[in-house]
Amino acid sequence: MSESLGVSMNLFALSNVELHPDVSKKLGQESIGDPPTDMCRLVMNLAMANPLWRFVVTDTLSGHKPVGFSVIDSGETIGKIGRQYYRGDFKLSLTNDRISDKRERTESYRTGDVDKAVLMAKKMFFRLKPNERIDKAYDKAKQVMNNQAHEKSREHRYSERDTQNSAQEFIMGSGFHLFLAHVNGLPEAEKKPMLKKMEQTKKFKDDMLTIESIRERFGDNKAALVIKDEGKYLVKIGQDVQLYDDNTLPVEMRGKLGMLKLVEAEHFVSDIGCRINDEIFVVLTEGA
Repeated sequence: MSESLGVSMNLFALSNVELHPDVSKKLGQESIGDPPTDMCRLVMNLAMANPLWRFVVTDTLSGHKPVGFSVIDSGETIGKIGRQYYRGDFKLSLTNDRISDKRERTESYRTGDVDKAVLMAKKMFFRLKPNERIDKAYDKAKQVMNNQAHEKSREHRYSERDTQNSAQEFIMGSGFHLFLAHVNGLPEAEKKPMLKKMEQTKKFKDDMLTIESIRERFGDNKAALVIKDEGKYLVKIGQDVQLYDDNTLPVEMRGKLGMLKLVEAEHFVSDIGCRINDEIFVVLTEGA
């Protein structure tokens, strides 16, 4: 029997060394493997010196070899024992909040010396002192409250958005007559500006639809780009480019262009087109 196997069997014969339920479930009918010798020696030493501590296997590698233990005292996890690759080899690692707070570059104490690991565990593995428990409880309470405040704020925001969307769909749809009745029932000083806003909203929507329609037709080559230049008209429809004057410009295009000359720059006219500036126009073509 190898040294590691003998140590392993003795280790799991101790009443305070056990497997985490998740590890047991993972094992099924198979047996737990042999821990690395240095880890086995460390856990054996601590388990025998502290019979009231529980050493729970929480992590295994291939072959079900234990490589991680949680150390528990009276229901409180006072530390963790593991292995980390460090400076060209695997080392024992000891971790808890107390150790992490004292280290700048890493959260764990790492060593290849079992005796040093035992001394560190004896020094740093113990239940939280009252002030540590208060600090940890304070941080946890603050974290939970912040997380819950953020979560509930998010839930409220999404729920409120859905409610507002549903209300808007109803008011702007089948319930619009109810909204109109409400507006008409307002005092004159409130009703007049509200009706004005509604008229503006309708106008803005109509303008938006007109612009979008002309823009779409222009993109689909269903509108002519007309450039006025010294009494001539350079007209581009798709890839076709033609040069016209006042007499040869197609009649329909001439009428629409005449209407666009009467409006301001960057103004759109439904089913006609738009005036870009004094020289450039977009005119919807026949059948557009």
